[in-house]
Amino acid sequence: MSPPRHNLPLSAGEFIRFVGRERDIVDLGRLLGTARMVTLTGTGGIGKTRLALHLAERVMRRFPDGVRFVDLSEATTEDQVLRAVAGVLQAVEDDSRTTTEAVITALRTQSLLLFLDTCEHAVDPVGRLCRAVLRDCPRVRVLATSRQPLHVPEESIWRVPPLSLPARPTPTDPYSADPAPLPRRDAQRYESVRLFVTRAHAARSGFEMTRENSGHIAEICRLLDGMPLAIELAAARVRVLSVQQILRRLDDRFQLLTSDGSGDLPPRQRTLRAVLEWSHGLLNEPERALPHRLSVFGTWYLEAAEDVCAGDGVDPADILPLHFSLLDKSLIMVDSEIEGTAHYRLTETVRAYAAEHLAAEGGEDERWSRYLDFCVTRLEAAAEGSRSPMGWSERLAHFRLLDHHRENHARVVRWALSRGRVDDALRVCVALRPYWLVRDQAAAGGRILESVLAADPDGQSPQLRARALALQAELRLDLDVAPRVSTLAMCALEAARACREAGAAASALATMAALALRTNALDEGRRHAERALAWAEQDGDPLTETTALGVLAQLARRRGEPDRAVELLRHCIELGEKLHDRWSVARCLHVLGSIAAEQDEFERARDLFSESLAVFEELGAAPATAHCSRELGRLYLAQGLILQAREPLASCLRVSFTSGQRIAVARALEALGELALAEEEAERAAALTGVAADLRTALDRPSAETVRLRSAVEERVGPVRTAEAWNAWRSLPLEQVRDRALAFPRSSDRPAEPVTLTPREREIAELVEQGLSNREIAERLTISQATAARHIANIFRKLSISSRTQLTGWASSRDRT
Repeated sequence: MSPPRHNLPLSAGEFIRFVGRERDIVDLGRLLGTARMVTLTGTGGIGKTRLALHLAERVMRRFPDGVRFVDLSEATTEDQVLRAVAGVLQAVEDDSRTTTEAVITALRTQSLLLFLDTCEHAVDPVGRLCRAVLRDCPRVRVLATSRQPLHVPEESIWRVPPLSLPARPTPTDPYSADPAPLPRRDAQRYESVRLFVTRAHAARSGFEMTRENSGHIAEICRLLDGMPLAIELAAARVRVLSVQQILRRLDDRFQLLTSDGSGDLPPRQRTLRAVLEWSHGLLNEPERALPHRLSVFGTWYLEAAEDVCAGDGVDPADILPLHFSLLDKSLIMVDSEIEGTAHYRLTETVRAYAAEHLAAEGGEDERWSRYLDFCVTRLEAAAEGSRSPMGWSERLAHFRLLDHHRENHARVVRWALSRGRVDDALRVCVALRPYWLVRDQAAAGGRILESVLAADPDGQSPQLRARALALQAELRLDLDVAPRVSTLAMCALEAARACREAGAAASALATMAALALRTNALDEGRRHAERALAWAEQDGDPLTETTALGVLAQLARRRGEPDRAVELLRHCIELGEKLHDRWSVARCLHVLGSIAAEQDEFERARDLFSESLAVFEELGAAPATAHCSRELGRLYLAQGLILQAREPLASCLRVSFTSGQRIAVARALEALGELALAEEEAERAAALTGVAADLRTALDRPSAETVRLRSAVEERVGPVRTAEAWNAWRSLPLEQVRDRALAFPRSSDRPAEPVTLTPREREIAELVEQGLSNREIAERLTISQATAARHIANIFRKLSISSRTQLTGWASSRDRT
């Protein structure tokens, strides 16, 4: 009787229950066609064994003698490893040969796949066995799973990634208590969501993903880092909890995420804590200590780890080799590379477990304190450096680094407050001022700063408090009503005068000047701005200086003195260019473009808008990008170039929506309403403006623009049809409003001649129509994603469209012409 083809431990429903990993299975199958040995590595619970089982089943037909599975989870010594393998192979040892020789003899004539599972407890013995097999058994291939590589010369290492996750969307209501819904059409795209829904339905047959719970499901998957085991354990809880309750209880994930006792999982995987303790037990003392200390970071780079984590048994020189070791063991992972510096992170689950150990060891306060000191020193040095000439690429690199560490800084401020180190928390906030203002982090930064200012106000350093109060007024300028901003700025000015803090006084006066400009108090605004400029020059603060000059220019423009406004803006540009600060220069160019447009210098205005827009887009300054795109679109409308106005106005809405600022979305919808009127789509204009009016009402930010647009619509179609159209989109989710707003109607103004696309553009347009993403198009055509994106932008421009859905039917209609 011939032996069975395999001994894989696959239950009857295993293949039906397997979710995701389709691309991994295909790629690994190809790899096993060329590599003698493949090792799947990854953290505990990432799904190494299940992936390897399905891979082995898929490739089994390639091996005449089948697949032999060996469970090494209990093997820790060489003898135990060899006996486990020999037992599966039925290799018999005797006095004339060792167990190793018996295994080699059994395999030498075989053509099979040897599957060694869970090798991490005996890495060296398994590695020696694999070397012998690969040397002496030419038709045997090895598939292994381990939390770290086995260091065999012919080994191909495959790091098993987390399941694919939906990106966390920017909510258009940042204060909403609920996560943003996941569009139903996107649910099947993400393996983690599919796994949760599949397992939840198995746990409770009536379970369904709905609009109401989809955002919670996506957030659970994100918080669990796409780890299959954790997602399965969480999904099993739907028997007794709603997904909303599961999400709320994930702070106590080690209690929540336990198996249901069905016995489907080995003991080491029946709770999330058991998985982590299994990995923890494989480490030596320095390897255990370092992740505990790294738990203070959300993300970090090597220098930060060396500064914060060294000492008490961990030598600074050992930090780098320990990173290599922990990466090998899948306990830390490479996060990303930011401006040439590699960053690392722990998964949220590992970080929570490591933080527990750090607290139990009594080292929590010391590490957090060192991290706080590290942040204060680095941030203050960077803020001071930004006042001097600094290359634009260096400024951009610094902003991108701060982008990546945004959550780190919020966490370190919260810790400082919890330990009464309020002045240090203030120092972090004040040092982040240039970043918060340039990156438009007004809402997020303002919330952090407000919590710090409220903590022990009488015990704070007067100078630090004055600067922080002035920063708070700056941040709230676009978020609060005028009386509240005025009160904040006055409080800051009084505090600055009391301690003779020139920088705080300059900042507060500049905010008061900007506020006076908005309320049309022009003389008052000029007095405030001139005083702000004098104090800023005294303090050597170019950020406030350029702000004050910009306000003075706008005031001059408002008074009907465009030449004076241009003179002030050119002075501001000189200051920005001296510092290589292209952001300040671009803001001035934007205003110069507006002045040129008012004087009907359309070509010059378009050039100025385009130049400033390029900087805003490079910087990722969403509000400035949206504002400039809106003005560029309106410039085209003023020239009667209606089709050309579509692209910048569509870009304005997309950027505004991504920024999460509802007032920006309202302004973008109003601009698109104006475009709709120009295109003789009056009811579409009413629908767009109706949603904008609702957003403004909710924010208590009324505008004469909505009144003007409604009146214009009524003149065309009458009050009854206007009212119907006004209400048509108001009940829709904002995501649907966005999609409808970007789906422009066909225009009768479009030329009768077919638009000419290059052969490459036609090829890409057809792939877009098939539903391929930029990444998939780039892979298909062997080009970069950036090149694919540029081609798509050119296609949109030539066809006067603004969304991929508008290409639907394009190829077929082209074939008919």
